Amino acid sequence: MSPDVLAGNAPVPRPVRLSTADGDKAAGTDSCSPAALDAAAAKAKPVDAATAAKTGVPAGGRAVTCLRTGDIPAAGRAARDAAIAEARRQAPDTLQAPRDATATLRDDDPQTKEVLPIPDWCYDHVGGGWWGFRTSMCQITDVAVYIWYGTPSGQRVHIGTALALEYAYAFTSDLIDRFAFQVTVRKYWGERIGASGAATITGAAYCTGDCKPDGGSGSLRPGQFRDGVDNEGDSYWLSTRSEPGGIGYPDPEWEWNVQYLFTLPSTTRSVSPPSIRCDNAFEDDGNNSGDPETPGIQQPTIGAGCVFLGIVPVMEYSKTGFYPTLAQHIEAAQQSGLPGAYPNGVVLTRLQDAAKKRANGDRACPRGWVRPTGKSCDEYPFRSTYQGATQTTGTGRTFAPPTVAWCEMDPAWGLPTGVTGPDGWSSCMIDRNDNSQGGAALGSFYRSNRVLDLDPFFVHITP
Repeated sequence: MSPDVLAGNAPVPRPVRLSTADGDKAAGTDSCSPAALDAAAAKAKPVDAATAAKTGVPAGGRAVTCLRTGDIPAAGRAARDAAIAEARRQAPDTLQAPRDATATLRDDDPQTKEVLPIPDWCYDHVGGGWWGFRTSMCQITDVAVYIWYGTPSGQRVHIGTALALEYAYAFTSDLIDRFAFQVTVRKYWGERIGASGAATITGAAYCTGDCKPDGGSGSLRPGQFRDGVDNEGDSYWLSTRSEPGGIGYPDPEWEWNVQYLFTLPSTTRSVSPPSIRCDNAFEDDGNNSGDPETPGIQQPTIGAGCVFLGIVPVMEYSKTGFYPTLAQHIEAAQQSGLPGAYPNGVVLTRLQDAAKKRANGDRACPRGWVRPTGKSCDEYPFRSTYQGATQTTGTGRTFAPPTVAWCEMDPAWGLPTGVTGPDGWSSCMIDRNDNSQGGAALGSFYRSNRVLDLDPFFVHITP
C-alpha cells in the first residue's frame, strides 16, 4: 500500500489489492454447470439446415454458449501470454496514468471521451482481482466461452472453446465529482467452433445509486467476438450528491454476453468496481498538526470529488526527506506502541471537529510550555485524529536526550520516558519548520485522498 500523495523522498506508488467481495458482482462467474446448460438448451431453437450448412453444426440439436471466469485451457496459454504482452505495450506508466485519467474527467465535452489504455501495473496482477489506488482501480479477468451441442437423443457434446481477456478500469478524481468505468473484451484464441468468427458480443453500462450519466459510448463496440478485436466501451457518470455536505455512493456496472450464430446469448456477465464514495463534505481549518497554530490562514476551498473507499490511504514521511525530525518522532511513537503504523498497526481515524482538534493539541502541547529556540511542540497521534490526546484514556510520554537528539523536553513538564502501549500520546519539541510544514503536508494528504471524519488511514515512516 502506498499513498497517492507522498511526503519526502517517496518511491513510485504501489497498487493495493482489494477482495473481489468488495464491489465485484462478477466474482466466480460460471454459467457452465449441467443445470445451467440444460436450462439454456430448453430455451434454444433446434439448429436448422441452413445454419448447419454455414457452421458445420449438425441440424436438429440445440446449441448453447456459457461463460466461465478464471479458466485457461492449456492449449490457449501461449496465446494468452502473447495477448497480454501486446496489450501491455500500449500501457501508460504508474505516474502517467492518473494524469491521463484526470485530463479525461476534466473534459467537459462527452463526445470527446474515449477508452483509455489501462495502466502498466494492472498487468502485474492478471487474474488477481481488483488492484489500485484511492482514485483508480483495475482488474484483468480470464474468460472462457464454451459452446455445447445437445443432440436430439439427449447427449451433450462440447464443440468449441473461445478465450478472451476482460480489461476493467475505473477512475475518479479527488477534485471532480465525475467518474468513469470502462471495459474492453478481447478474444485471443479459439478451437473448433470457437475459432470461427460467427459470434457477436453485446454489452451495456449502468449506474445505480447516487449517479447520473455524463457521456461515453455506454455500449461495447464494434460487437465482433473475433480474434484480436477490442470490443470496448466507456461510461462516464456524475454524482447526484454535489450539494454542500452531500455524500453519495454510486454503483457503476457493465454487463455483457456472447452469442454465436446458432445459439442464444450466453448468460450475462456483470462486473462492478469496488465501492465508490463521492462527496462535497470535505472541511479543513488547517489545524491538523504542528505547534503553535497559525490562526487566520485561509484554507483552500475543496469542492466535490470521488474515491474508492476500500483503499485505506497512507501518509508517508521519510527520515531523510523534507521533515526528518517529525518522521523520527512518529517512528519512535509508533515503536512505543501508539497506533497508526503501516502496515500492521491499528488505523488512525480522521477528526474534523475544530474544537476537539485544538483540545487534543492543548493537552499534548500545553501553551505554557516554553518552546526552545527554533523548535515547536509536536504530538502524536495527530491532533486531527480520534486517537489524539483528549480522545484516549492513556497518558503522555516523550523521548529525550541522551537517548535521542531530536526531542528537547524539559523534565519539569512531567512527561515520562520509557512508556509503551497503545493508549496515550507522545509529545516532543522538534524542528519548527519540520513540524509546521509536515502538518501542511498532512493537510494536503487529507485533501488529495478525501479523508473525511472517521475515515481510516495509516502513517508510514521510511528511511
